[in-house]
Amino acid sequence: MGRYHQESKKLRMAEKSAGKERVTVILHSGSYDRASYALSIALVALASGMEAHMLLAYEGLRRFTGGHLEDVGEETSPNIRTNLERGLQSGGIQSLETQLADAKRLGLRVYACPNAMAALNIGLDEMLPEVDNVMGLATFLELARTAAINWYI
Repeated sequence: MGRYHQESKKLRMAEKSAGKERVTVILHSGSYDRASYALSIALVALASGMEAHMLLAYEGLRRFTGGHLEDVGEETSPNIRTNLERGLQSGGIQSLETQLADAKRLGLRVYACPNAMAALNIGLDEMLPEVDNVMGLATFLELARTAAINWYI
């Protein structure tokens, strides 16, 4: 926990000096629509001049491993799945890949929860390159403590 605590202090000091409001998102769900909503929140926050941080936990973490980002998947409600697939094919709905690339370009920071990684047996080498670092819940909560808006999805 010591390393995470030191990193937390560095993050808080660096980000407080920037003077920006902060949004934090914990993405627990792996459903496509919820992952899309989490990225949409981050995009709106970033475009509004805020900073955005996302912690990936459990099925949300699995979504951000190689080969799973674009899969609509079984965890997405069947009531939504058909419309999502149609919207993605027509271009009416932006893909998670596009949303993630846009959010990263605007400054989104993405972290993997180490407990979820251990529980799901997911290694760092399986994570998408857009995942910035591993961050424990205690450290992420330090970011959330001073955030203007916190989301759990």
